[in-house]
Amino acid sequence: MLENLLNSDQLNKVNEFANLIYSENKKFNLTGLKNIEDIKKTLIYESIHSLNYANINLESSSKVIDIGTGAGIPGIPFKIINDKPSLILVDSNHKKCNFINKVINELGLDIKIICGRIEEIAHENEHRESYDVCLSRAVSNISTLNEFSLPLLKLHGKSICIKGNNISNEIIRSEYSAKVLGGEMINYSTTSNMSTIVVYKKIKKTPDLYPRKTGIPKKSPLEIS
Repeated sequence: MLENLLNSDQLNKVNEFANLIYSENKKFNLTGLKNIEDIKKTLIYESIHSLNYANINLESSSKVIDIGTGAGIPGIPFKIINDKPSLILVDSNHKKCNFINKVINELGLDIKIICGRIEEIAHENEHRESYDVCLSRAVSNISTLNEFSLPLLKLHGKSICIKGNNISNEIIRSEYSAKVLGGEMINYSTTSNMSTIVVYKKIKKTPDLYPRKTGIPKKSPLEIS
């Protein structure tokens, strides 16, 4: 079991994180899961399992960003098992950002949270083409995700998308967006009954136009109809 691969400090942080999601859920509308064990299994351990499956090679100098993080998934589980790389979490929901700040403080994690729209953040010099890895879980369709993630990545950086099952058509439709935005898919694997992991690599510079203005990537994904 995955729990057996974690040390006591990591296990304590997993339990604290799950308890915080459970206890603060009504206030912050974090998840539809109703008990702590399901929160640990579905949100935390499934994220850790999927990220391990992606086999990301990171150093202490690596920069990682988690977009549309919600309750801090998968970024906080990632940080629990990978303490050295820097991590930024991004979400546009102020209530969820407040929850993440609470988690960061209570678990003593070295994480920065940005409360804003990725369409705007990805055009800022501080963030554009600055990251080694972009994480996401259950955020939009993959074509939209590519428009969010690929502009943030350095050349050869990777976008790690944790999705549900039965997404073959979604992956096919995303081929055009990857080509336009400077990426290519390098891995597509079902990791369990619950998740599929899709990995894109940045192979060339993203055109300055992208991402388009707030709301457009979701309303009009880069797909050939």
